[in-house]
Amino acid sequence: MFITIAIAVTLGFLVIFAMKRVPAPLSREQRDAGFGDGQGVLPFTLAIERFETLCRRLLQASGLDILHMTTTGHQLEAMAVNPAPLVGGLYVVHGRLLHDAEVVEVVDVLALLDEVKGEGASKGVLLTNGFFSDEAAKAATMGPVELINGIRLGELLHHFDILPMPREEFHPDINSQSRS
Repeated sequence: MFITIAIAVTLGFLVIFAMKRVPAPLSREQRDAGFGDGQGVLPFTLAIERFETLCRRLLQASGLDILHMTTTGHQLEAMAVNPAPLVGGLYVVHGRLLHDAEVVEVVDVLALLDEVKGEGASKGVLLTNGFFSDEAAKAATMGPVELINGIRLGELLHHFDILPMPREEFHPDINSQSRS
């Protein structure tokens, strides 16, 4: 009996190790951006220090006064105030710096929603260099939260002249770039 169990357990582990790792299903944002195999590179990759600098400049260019901003690991948290009458108020800003094939999950959006409610803020903003899972996008509809994915972040950085526009003749094939 013991030998049968040992053989079954050993075969089970061999089957598990032999199986090809299946990637997570693509989010709608990833499919819309042309990431058909789920292994495409992110719209852009950054060091956390550069991500923080770009986010700070974007918030300031948007007319927000930053009260404080901190980074921990690959996450950014900030409190900012929009001083404009009628539409102004306190903003809670979170940022998630992602690696290839990662998405911002629903727990990140729910944490932002909780902080917005807890602080009595007017709005929450979640910035990322990547994409949001479908569940995260759905959760954002539950409160005053704006999700800004990597493509939109790049557009905003260009709009506010924080990053220069790439030359028109430069159109990299995202599927042929090497990963490091």
